[in-house]
Amino acid sequence: MGLEEKKDFFKILAGELKDRDNPTDLKSAIIAKVEQVTPKVIVCYSDDKIHLTEDEELIISEFFRFRCNIDKTGKLSQDVVNLVKSSNDNCSSAENVSETHSYTGSPCSMPDAIALLSSAIQSTNKAVIDNKNELLALKCNLKIGDLVLIASLEQKDRFVLIDKILEENYKFYDEE
Repeated sequence: MGLEEKKDFFKILAGELKDRDNPTDLKSAIIAKVEQVTPKVIVCYSDDKIHLTEDEELIISEFFRFRCNIDKTGKLSQDVVNLVKSSNDNCSSAENVSETHSYTGSPCSMPDAIALLSSAIQSTNKAVIDNKNELLALKCNLKIGDLVLIASLEQKDRFVLIDKILEENYKFYDEE
């Protein structure tokens, strides 16, 4: 490709890019700081000059609300662990059962069946704990001072809180 051809190509490309239908109202995402969490979330940005209040200027995205409400009662993070521990303890007790046939006095295969059933229950318990951890990893604990990502909506003075921004030293549940 010669020099003239390159110039023509770039002229054509520049003209096409200029002529295309570019949006005129592109809005950037904004990083804001959480000022208040309850009863309504309040965030601020622009050197603390602009404050946005939940249900007024600030809308909370459905996914973010879902993440904040994971384990709201605390049952997932507490009861599941206790129930699984109790179940595993009961399984261990059941595995220690020994039985002999009353007529012949020979060992019975019931303990083997109990051991297999116990193993299956404990395997299921492990899966429950693993899934609990995966679900709890999605949980968002919003605190005062956290940084969040917000975006401006088409309506004047309306914003949506999209997600929390993680700190550099954030550790995922499986990295601790």
